[in-house]
Amino acid sequence: MRICQQEIIDFHSLPQIGITDTAKAFIGNELRGSQVVILANQCWTYCGFEISLASFAELKKEIGVRREFVVWRLWGLESIQRNCKSALAGVPVLLGKNTGQMMTMKKMMICAGMILCAAAITSAPVVRAQSANSAEQSGPYPSLEIREVTVIDGSGAPAFGPVNIFIKGNRIERVVPSDSISRKEKDEESAAKKEQKAPDRVIEGKGMYVMPGLIDVHIHINSSKDVPAEYIYKLLLGHGVTTVRTFNVGNDDPAEMVAEKKKIAANQIIAPRMYVYPFWGRGDDPRYSNPEGARQIVDEWHALGVDGVKIIGKPGLWPDVFRAIADQARKDGMGVAVHIGQDGVYPMNAVQVASEGASTIEHHYGYPESSYTNQTIQNLPPGYNYSSEPDRFLETGRSWLQADVGKLHGEVIQSLLETMHRTGFIMVPTFSIYEANRDVTRAANLPWHSTYTLPVVMDSFLPNPAHHASYFYEWTSNKEADWARAYRRWLDFVNDYKNQGGVVAVGSDTGFLFELWGFGTIRELEMLEEAGFSPLEALHAATENGAKVVKNPELGLVRQGYLADLVVLSENPLADVKVFYGNGVTRVGTDRKEVHEQCVKYTIRDGVIFDSQALLTDVREMVAKAKQTRPAQAKP
Repeated sequence: MRICQQEIIDFHSLPQIGITDTAKAFIGNELRGSQVVILANQCWTYCGFEISLASFAELKKEIGVRREFVVWRLWGLESIQRNCKSALAGVPVLLGKNTGQMMTMKKMMICAGMILCAAAITSAPVVRAQSANSAEQSGPYPSLEIREVTVIDGSGAPAFGPVNIFIKGNRIERVVPSDSISRKEKDEESAAKKEQKAPDRVIEGKGMYVMPGLIDVHIHINSSKDVPAEYIYKLLLGHGVTTVRTFNVGNDDPAEMVAEKKKIAANQIIAPRMYVYPFWGRGDDPRYSNPEGARQIVDEWHALGVDGVKIIGKPGLWPDVFRAIADQARKDGMGVAVHIGQDGVYPMNAVQVASEGASTIEHHYGYPESSYTNQTIQNLPPGYNYSSEPDRFLETGRSWLQADVGKLHGEVIQSLLETMHRTGFIMVPTFSIYEANRDVTRAANLPWHSTYTLPVVMDSFLPNPAHHASYFYEWTSNKEADWARAYRRWLDFVNDYKNQGGVVAVGSDTGFLFELWGFGTIRELEMLEEAGFSPLEALHAATENGAKVVKNPELGLVRQGYLADLVVLSENPLADVKVFYGNGVTRVGTDRKEVHEQCVKYTIRDGVIFDSQALLTDVREMVAKAKQTRPAQAKP
């Protein structure tokens, strides 16, 4: 028996509502009409297995009941007797909406799939995690069925359905058409077979969409005493992100990062599946700067369970050190993610870095430099200082304005494609993280900041020389214009690379520059569309291509035998990727009436079902509580 609990306040607040109304409220919220609902001692007991926990707190406004023990005979007394066979002795029972009869049932079995109780329940839920709240997570289940959904399978194929998805534990067992013709054929095939056991959990998904969970391959878990990792993880899961490749977890060392990854895999933490790529060169180990030492460190990290290496500039971009890192990582089956810092872009431009073993190149650095024809090094102002972030972030964008566009779309793309076929190289543009550079006012006033951005996080975005990427204290319209021009070249380049056969994956780099976890992932999808990707291509980048980045051939598709990492939405993301946004979407009809909906209903990671809206509610409460003690600072 699985037992979940959620405290219900004001249980008797509306005693005037009758039993029939209460039953209708339960049935209308995904409880089967063929099951039994029992109330006793301020506890709801449902003899079944389906309920929407997230909405239960709202249901209390619709549901009231007298203090006596009540049973609704939704499908007959004989079924109660058949399904409930142990004892609750001496308790008065009311059966049926019109019987008015009281009787005593000496023996009843509470075969409940769920108990929602105001009193404490000592039984432990199936899975414990931080704030082990059954309204936020449940499972994995021996058998889970998602019914009547339309599937976007992540392969780039068009949507299809309706289908039923059968999941056992953490794996997709099968995907079966559920339309009337397919049902008839299935019924004929199984007519002689024994009736199958009912699943342990059902999600009724008629009218909904299911696709693989989103994979964000450029994440920083910038947790601290004021920014709990739980806040970041719940934002990501609430947006349908089931897998992340992260380059830091707070200030943890590689061993501590691996420990966090293992806790997530063991369902001890509410978080997306994690792959860890620690930064190269953090610390004072002299081995970071020489080839032999580099090989030793890569081997040591591999032994710890590290998945790859993140290089950002020197010492990792010294050519001999880079070759050693890339070669040893390849031998150990690890990845190498490279941010080509300006301190190493010559001679290690994108073409060179990819050719010598980078599994991914992050951001936009190194591509325009690969195309220079009238120079070998970017022309920089005489007073330029790489250590000055306003200088650095302005001039890296302006590098695109010095590029040879013809060479970019010809020789550079062809070289990258040759490397991709040889090594599996993948491009990770992270368009969204630099968007503030072309319009800082927009970025600072995004509608979700007020309810989802912690005050301390917002403070870190505001101009401050002491904070990384907080350089907007002298950001002018001509600088934004240069970045807007750079974006047009960058977007076109990535789209052309994709069109010529290149693999592009989704990474958001959120936690900086007014970009918030989860929201930034969805914005990246929008910007892929702006570049020219079709909706199917954008979702493919965030699913199957992301699985290639983390080197897991069992992720990224809705396919038999694959890991059960899924997202369930009430609207079609192919029509509008905004339906993923945690603050929801608002539609206005010709009658000028607004309809608002938050569309990500469930995020499923490794067979564990997370109620996305419950997670986001928790985030909003964290932000509201933080604002009570520390008001937000003024925006620029």
